[in-house]
Amino acid sequence: MKAELLALLPQWGPWIVAVSAFLSCMMIPVPTSFLLLTAGALTGTGHLQLPELMIAAALGGTMGDSTAFLLARRIEPRLRRIGPRLRRIGHRTARAMDRARGLLERRGTLAVFLSRWLVTPLGPPMNYVAGASGIALPRFVAASAAGEALWAALHLLAGHVLGRQVHRTESAALKAVAIGATLAALFWLIRRAWHRRTTSC
Repeated sequence: MKAELLALLPQWGPWIVAVSAFLSCMMIPVPTSFLLLTAGALTGTGHLQLPELMIAAALGGTMGDSTAFLLARRIEPRLRRIGPRLRRIGHRTARAMDRARGLLERRGTLAVFLSRWLVTPLGPPMNYVAGASGIALPRFVAASAAGEALWAALHLLAGHVLGRQVHRTESAALKAVAIGATLAALFWLIRRAWHRRTTSC
């Protein structure tokens, strides 16, 4: 799936970034971080526009957060009834929900903001936990939008800097190899860090 999405990025970059951010915030596995880094690199080579991507990623993420929040609020009574069965079926998901709930209890709405960009593995679970907790929707959206904007800026600017550096080389083949190798390494490091965080807590 990554190859197909990457091929479409130069033409449909903002739309792909927005939809990917929306889906990942709903706990649907999509390589959004990888796509953002790649899209950011394409802004550095002049193929995409950085402001458009930032807006698209922030809006898509905020809409996904809000959708998950409202969904959790609607089905929360049912989740409470079937909670024990869900724990047996999805231990990892239940563990992530527990960690998100603990962070929310300690930090309040600040936890929503932090889970967008600093503790990103807890971002999607936090949407459902916050929705079921009774937090007011305006407060949630404000924290979510601010966090999503920062998250989008960090990823896209990192990719942009990489793309600018690679753009100085003359060979298109070297550009492609350098961007692909560097982004693959960054993505691997991010996944490794997330895995260590989830297994150590």
